[in-house]
Amino acid sequence: MIIREARIEDAKALLKHAKKVYGEGRNLLTAPEEFKVTVEQEVQWLKDNMEKGHLTLVAEQNSNIVGMLNATKGSRKRVKHICMFGISIQEEHCNNGLGSKMIHRLLVWAKEDKDIEKVCLEVFAHNERAIHVYEKLGFKVEGRKERHVKFEDGTYSDELIMGQFV
Repeated sequence: MIIREARIEDAKALLKHAKKVYGEGRNLLTAPEEFKVTVEQEVQWLKDNMEKGHLTLVAEQNSNIVGMLNATKGSRKRVKHICMFGISIQEEHCNNGLGSKMIHRLLVWAKEDKDIEKVCLEVFAHNERAIHVYEKLGFKVEGRKERHVKFEDGTYSDELIMGQFV
């Protein structure tokens, strides 16, 4: 398994990865039918992230992207010290330490950035596997948004806000 920074030429493979993970369950905000990003839009998104100094990591196995982490630095003066991240890993590649490795790489990157003091994320409260990983890596729950997400079947999930100072 290779973890590396995303490249422009990864756009098509990133879309394939996104479609797969959106279809795998209830742990991501976007519903599968809502995801309609084109290759051109993905290329532009990657270029914009690179220009702004954000971090996009991919996990690659046998030339296929099976995981992705995106960290976005605060763009306004009062939140320039914060970065937010999201991560997605295809189900068949979970429970083998890949998420921890990707997040560790993010934390090293954040510590090396002169502006970043805190790394934050939001996670569904029912995603116990992810919460366990985040807590193991030093993140703490800082808040809860009650019934923040409503699924197609009418059920809700709270969303936890987590953070870690670097």
